[in-house]
Amino acid sequence: MKITPHFNFKEYLWNSLNKLTNSFSNLSVNNLGDGSVTCLWEISAIDTFRIEFSKSCFCAIRLFDITNNRNKNNSTCIMKEIQVSKFQSSITFPIPVNTGVYYFELGYRKKNGEWRKLAYQNLNLGYRIKK
Repeated sequence: MKITPHFNFKEYLWNSLNKLTNSFSNLSVNNLGDGSVTCLWEISAIDTFRIEFSKSCFCAIRLFDITNNRNKNNSTCIMKEIQVSKFQSSITFPIPVNTGVYYFELGYRKKNGEWRKLAYQNLNLGYRIKK
C-alpha cells in the first residue's frame, strides 16, 4: 500500500494539531434495546474547520457489520450510510439486525468522493446464531 507523501504530511499536520490542542471529535453509540440505536457526537473545532476548508458534500454516520471478522477493514460492505447535518449532534435509527458486532464511524465526504473519518466506535449487541 503506497500513500503519497502529500497525503501523509497533511494527515500528520492535522493529527499533530489535534494532539497539541487536545481537541478530538467523539462519537458515542447507545443501544436502545428495541432494534434501534442513538448516535451522539461532538465535532471538534479543528475538525469543523477541516470540514469547511474541504468544502465537503455532507457529513454522515456509516455502519458496518463486523460480526464475523471483527475488523472493519475486512468488512464486505457498508450496511448503511446516513447523512446528517453539520448542525446536528445526535440521530436515532433502526439497525438492520439487532444482534452482532457493529462498527460506526462519523465522517464527511469530500467533493472528490473521498471519505474522511472523524470518530468511530464499536458496539457489541450479542452473539448472532448462524443458520
